[in-house]
Amino acid sequence: MIIRFFLAKRAVPALMVGIAFFLAACQTKTPPPVKVEQVRPGPLARAEGYLENGELEKALNAYGVFLKDAPKGEKSALALKRTSEIYLKLNQPENALPILEKISREYPDYTWIPGVQYEIADILSRIGEHKRSATKGLEWLDRYPDHPLKRDILILLGDNYRALGDTVRAFRWWLKAKEAWSDDPQRIVQLDEKLNELISSSEPTSLDQLAADAAGTLYAPKIYYRIASIYLEQNDMKQAKEAATSLIHSTKDEEWLLKGRALLKHAKDEMAVKQGVLGCLLPLSGPFSIYGEEVLKGVELGLGVHWDQTAETGLELLIRDTKGEPEEALSALENLVIDEKIMAIIGPVSSRAAIAVAKKAQEMGIPIIALTKREGIVEEGEMIFRNFLTPSQEVEGLLDVAMGQMGMKRFGILYPDNAYGRYCMHLFWDRLNDMGGTVTAVESYGVNDTDFADQIKKMVGLYYPRPASLMQRLEDMKTPLDEETSIDPEEPEPIIDFDAIFIPDSFQRVAMITPQLAFHDVLGVQLLGTSAWQSPKLVEMAKDYIQGALFCSGFVANSEEPGVRVFVEEYRENFDVDPGILAANGYDTIRFLKKALSRQEIQTRKDLVKALLGSQGFEGVSGIITFDSNGEAEKEPILLTISGNKMLLYR
Repeated sequence: MIIRFFLAKRAVPALMVGIAFFLAACQTKTPPPVKVEQVRPGPLARAEGYLENGELEKALNAYGVFLKDAPKGEKSALALKRTSEIYLKLNQPENALPILEKISREYPDYTWIPGVQYEIADILSRIGEHKRSATKGLEWLDRYPDHPLKRDILILLGDNYRALGDTVRAFRWWLKAKEAWSDDPQRIVQLDEKLNELISSSEPTSLDQLAADAAGTLYAPKIYYRIASIYLEQNDMKQAKEAATSLIHSTKDEEWLLKGRALLKHAKDEMAVKQGVLGCLLPLSGPFSIYGEEVLKGVELGLGVHWDQTAETGLELLIRDTKGEPEEALSALENLVIDEKIMAIIGPVSSRAAIAVAKKAQEMGIPIIALTKREGIVEEGEMIFRNFLTPSQEVEGLLDVAMGQMGMKRFGILYPDNAYGRYCMHLFWDRLNDMGGTVTAVESYGVNDTDFADQIKKMVGLYYPRPASLMQRLEDMKTPLDEETSIDPEEPEPIIDFDAIFIPDSFQRVAMITPQLAFHDVLGVQLLGTSAWQSPKLVEMAKDYIQGALFCSGFVANSEEPGVRVFVEEYRENFDVDPGILAANGYDTIRFLKKALSRQEIQTRKDLVKALLGSQGFEGVSGIITFDSNGEAEKEPILLTISGNKMLLYR
């Protein structure tokens, strides 16, 4: 120990001397610099750098260079994976797919292979190969049942089967996906939209299968509601009733229970309709009673009431008086539909009652055949029909003859300032413009007027003072014969710059207007009118002033048609008068319904609607009846003219 200590003690000064010598040497002499050569990164490192910087095309090339000579291994797998990711970022899934498939084949044991195989299934779906994608998805589930990507695969399977049109499987997988994504509100919303869309677009055959998978979920009542609604639309009340019952049993939600009960009641009500019972809504008292009574006479005659034939037809007619008032008509409608459970309704007649009943009838699902001129009534819905000649049909028929056959181009319009007059005036003018004609004079008069001098004078330039220039021009236009035949050269002559005058008013008013036209020398002009002119009294009151007049009709009692002659004879025998258009339409309507209801397949109101729309060419006394797709009777007006003391068919 003493020796070691001693030696150590002597070594210290020597060590210190050495250190001092070394430091001195360092201070006096700088060693030469060491040359460091830079090492160039390999292709894989360069590729990773490009990728990190977002230079995708350069990264793609660099990975390609690396893979060209790289041996199979972890780095090669990584490079392939990176390459597929770049192609997906570049929106080139078709280029990414073969690379991912190569990884799956050559590196099946890597821990991230489940993600690769999911990407393959996803890309197949994106490029439209849904069947292959679904197969891959099912294989994936078998291999990795507990993998975190399972939730995505479930959605993917639903998407594929939806694209393939397999709604049942799509619903099943999306339903499982929603359960798996229960912790993600955004995904829940997306899947809910998919499932609801599937329900709303599926038909009963598929929906029945969906219901089995949806048992106990919030989708079950939605499915049964959809099924019941479809069957109601198809008029299959038995199936609708079963679906509504299933809806009620599938949920405890009060809102759905209310909907289910409403559907069930609707189906039961439809099934409870009395197939041989019809209703009739007519004004049998009040200001419109004359019209209602005429319709009723025609209906009763067509039903066989006066010949005791109702037992043979199996029909029963329940008649209610509307008094021409909307409130009375609506009350009667509800009684007939709810309490009496009738199959269909004839009427109403008056415009106000007809429009109110049409709206309510559509809501209640009861077909009606209205007997009114009210335009637009059939637009209330598919339950509303009309068997009556409309103003637009009349105007169309008039102008087809006036312009097409007679060659007239210029027209005057003299109309009452009420709803009917204004409506007909606009119809006439609009149709005239469409056909290339012109209106050169138009005037209106009050509904209580009896003197029409001012209106006539305005139409022919006699009301306002004429400018001197116009007077001179008219004078220059006169021929020698005009001057010789002029009785009173001081009185200005009418300027008649129209070929015809259209007067949409009653025969009573026409009988007052036409003599005044003649008084003011408005002569040689074709008179045109609507079916409101049709009355034997028009000839009695104004025969000398309406010769050659042309007007519309929906029925002519003196027709030579065999069916019309039989109807007229029976009507006269029972009521001692000739039938008019209202009686004829009532007669035709009940006969039309009687024929439709004789078919065995007519079980519900919607069955009847289909039958009415499908009937073609029913021969009525008021013409051939065919309802168009809107429920409008396709009628062509009969045109009448006055010759002597008679109203004749215009030929």
